[in-house]
Amino acid sequence: MKKSILVLFMCLCVIGFSFEVATVIRVVDGDTLKVLLNDVTETVRLLGVDTPESVHPTKPVEEGSLEASAFTKQLTGKQILLTYDKNKTDFFGRILAYVWIDTEGGLDCWNTRLIKESYGILYTKYKFSKLDWFIEETKE
Repeated sequence: MKKSILVLFMCLCVIGFSFEVATVIRVVDGDTLKVLLNDVTETVRLLGVDTPESVHPTKPVEEGSLEASAFTKQLTGKQILLTYDKNKTDFFGRILAYVWIDTEGGLDCWNTRLIKESYGILYTKYKFSKLDWFIEETKE
């Protein structure tokens, strides 16, 4: 993973994106994580994807939510890269991020993987700058 992180670091420096390395502590649901970032536990909401609700305080557990959560639980204990959009936090104070993981084929965006694997849908309620890329990346 160190080689992939170094390559991504160099690419991001060239194009001006900011990123941080975090460790996933636990999965709240399919599109929300608790991570250790700079020695602080933070909540991360994945940008551009929505998975069915499994822990919403006013909604019942939705169909497919447990499967989406189980899929994302693969990240528990792993190091991830977080990249950000224009707004780094939402109105709940959660960090809004694109989550990148190291795979055998290189770095992969977990946000789009959830959509490609049918655990989530493209979420456009709130604007984000990578919408066109998400649409292209998640075409079948």
